[in-house]
Amino acid sequence: TVWLEFVPENYVKKARFFPNVEAGTITIEAVTVGDGSFCAEAFYEGRRCGQAETTTAGGNVVVTLPLSEVHLWEAGAGRLYDLTITFGKDTVHSYFGLRNVTISGEKVLINGKSVFQRLVLDQGFYPDGIWTAPSDEALKRDIEISMAAGFNGARLHQKAFEERFYYWADKLGYITWGEAPSWGMDANSIEVARNFLQEWSEL
Repeated sequence: TVWLEFVPENYVKKARFFPNVEAGTITIEAVTVGDGSFCAEAFYEGRRCGQAETTTAGGNVVVTLPLSEVHLWEAGAGRLYDLTITFGKDTVHSYFGLRNVTISGEKVLINGKSVFQRLVLDQGFYPDGIWTAPSDEALKRDIEISMAAGFNGARLHQKAFEERFYYWADKLGYITWGEAPSWGMDANSIEVARNFLQEWSEL
């Protein structure tokens, strides 16, 4: 997915979110360009449940929002918070979910509960666009069909999936495992292995 976006002179270049289920907080690490006041607000179903702000002269910004309401993301229940970030005249709308994933022996735990993962293999293939989905609705529909068939997630194979697919997975409570599209890769080659690690880290 490619887009062109106009931004003001002072703007948010990028942001990453780090939820903490135990503390009931969300930490935002952002990179800004220019000077200004940085403010982040979290909402759940329209209710404001967290806010933090700071003044920055550009560069790295870190703020933590204590949340007055804690709603956990689970398989089949994509409970998400809306997030609004303002920096000068720039406004960014995003979202996040609260969950933690751990491994105990042979079990995968989401929020401390063992979850049996019934995953479909999804290669993201479309007859009319090959590796490109014809629409945003088609990405959502793939997940809905899988869930209707009894799957609670997917092993994503063969390509790097679009961010919009992950948005619908988050929204619908759909587990995803990303796989490197590395068919035919000679992992014994130092140059190939180095390129693979760099590309996969970026993804």
